[in-house]
Amino acid sequence: MPFKNFFKERKKDLSFSGELVLDPLVKFDVPVEVRKEKKLSVLLPFLNEEKHIVHNVYATINILNELDFSYEIILIDDGSTDNSYEILKKEFGQNNSVKIVKNYSNFGKGWALKTGFEFSTGDFILFLDSDLELSPYHIPGFFRIMLEENADAVIGSKLHKFSVLNYPFYRRLMSLSYYLIVKILFGLPVMDTQTGIKLFKREALEISLPKVLVKRFAFDIELLLILYKNKKKISSAPVKLDYSRKFGWNISPKVVIKTFIDTFAVFYRDKILRFYDRPLGENKKFFYSIILFAKNYDETEKTNFTKFLSLFYPHYEVILVGNRDFSIEGKNYKFFSVEDEKRDVEKFVRVLNAGIIKGEVVVISYLSCFPDEMFLYNSGRILSIPDVGAIGGYVVLPKEHTYFEEISYHVISSFFLSFNLVYRYKPLNFKKVKELNLNGTFIKKELLDDLTFENKRLEHIIYEMVVKNGKNLYYSPDLFLYQKFPRNFKELFNHIKNNSTFRGKRCRELIKQNPAAIFTLDFFIPIGVLLFLIALFLINRNILIGLVGGFYIFLFLFKIILSGWKGIKIAIFIVISQILYELYFLKGFFSHKK
Repeated sequence: MPFKNFFKERKKDLSFSGELVLDPLVKFDVPVEVRKEKKLSVLLPFLNEEKHIVHNVYATINILNELDFSYEIILIDDGSTDNSYEILKKEFGQNNSVKIVKNYSNFGKGWALKTGFEFSTGDFILFLDSDLELSPYHIPGFFRIMLEENADAVIGSKLHKFSVLNYPFYRRLMSLSYYLIVKILFGLPVMDTQTGIKLFKREALEISLPKVLVKRFAFDIELLLILYKNKKKISSAPVKLDYSRKFGWNISPKVVIKTFIDTFAVFYRDKILRFYDRPLGENKKFFYSIILFAKNYDETEKTNFTKFLSLFYPHYEVILVGNRDFSIEGKNYKFFSVEDEKRDVEKFVRVLNAGIIKGEVVVISYLSCFPDEMFLYNSGRILSIPDVGAIGGYVVLPKEHTYFEEISYHVISSFFLSFNLVYRYKPLNFKKVKELNLNGTFIKKELLDDLTFENKRLEHIIYEMVVKNGKNLYYSPDLFLYQKFPRNFKELFNHIKNNSTFRGKRCRELIKQNPAAIFTLDFFIPIGVLLFLIALFLINRNILIGLVGGFYIFLFLFKIILSGWKGIKIAIFIVISQILYELYFLKGFFSHKK
């Protein structure tokens, strides 16, 4: 082994409990075939660090040059609200060894690292906290352990016996307590999962990171668990830490609570759902044709259109469908003229028949939505699975939204209104579905060759085409778009009216075709609730009043716990929306208009 004499040659007495120990930062030579012939990608996620980030990036560059590594640095802005991103672009925009990526919203450190990995090209990947409390000088020691122990991942550990810490007692106690919980729940062979420096072989992350669902607090646990379940060797390394955190991801009681909640959610997904046993395809880079439907042709749609045009992904084209162009130049852009009066299904069929689509995969969205930088990077591994015909994700509020939009989002995305379709608005478990949110639907082009115009919703026609070809639809929590939601009660009312009326009509059609098909939550609950309430009204009105009253008390308390006093307004709108939904569902069910 390259470093078999390391312990003999590098021991240093640090007077730690009278024991002869190793300095985690002691220097030695990493073999040239690792340092120079392969590349190290250093992932530095950051949030609102405009005062420190430039200095820390230069420090990282200087140390990597001193260590003589072939490297790249990926800087990931996790939705900063200060000028961090702009400062970095100005300072390092021309540096070929530095890539700067920005997540539109703050989804958490885990999501930032997933973003950074997609833009990395290195054979080895280093996760490093951008505050540099853990110095890049740890890198040689981590490589020593990786090579000597033939490890796939080397995890910095504050609980390692050779770690040198200037660290508050309460933080040590928290680390030890969390270690015990993790050991009991998962049996992981590491003592400390949360230290902000980790080294991986690229192939280890290729099979594990895409399966990670947690974006924030238990990201490390979930990643290491997936590695462990895939028989990857995980080793621990000592660290030298002088605790002085004054910026970045600080730990508050709220963070601690959410970390434990996320940790037990990982346990549930692993032991109950067997979520991490799901297949994963190769990281194939498809050519995508994004078809965008314009409706209002306003500044919002124009801005959203430019965001689709400016994605970092190299292999895609954009086709705008509408009656007029936005007059924006772009080499990967086409305009397809069609009358606005035409139904979206007919517009889509016309685009397909025009022969202008070059992509292997078609992506559909309205211009009420816009993408994040990661939008096209997350789909290839799923679409390359043989039985997958189409995939989709969910929509969320953008950062800039009105107070009523937030209310609308909570109302529309609640189980009390969306039933089993809540996955269209929230990051839930990867699963097979029968209906996708049309915004952000990916479908293999080959499955659309025989598509013809029908008097149905486009999302339902897509499902039928996929099933007809022996494939399946899947929902993935890694695919999402930002979408504007109703900004006043009139818009919310129209949304509920249109959606519930359509569901009622759809329910009637399914009963005619296949009565068993209505036994899904989005149809069964409205019908079941109505029949149940009517029965109670006829049998015992006191029980009816008690049940309805108890349900709404629970609803109000539940929303207050989740959203504070704002939850009262949300609950009121949910109650109103439920009543409207039931009424218009019935109207649609008994209406015979097309």
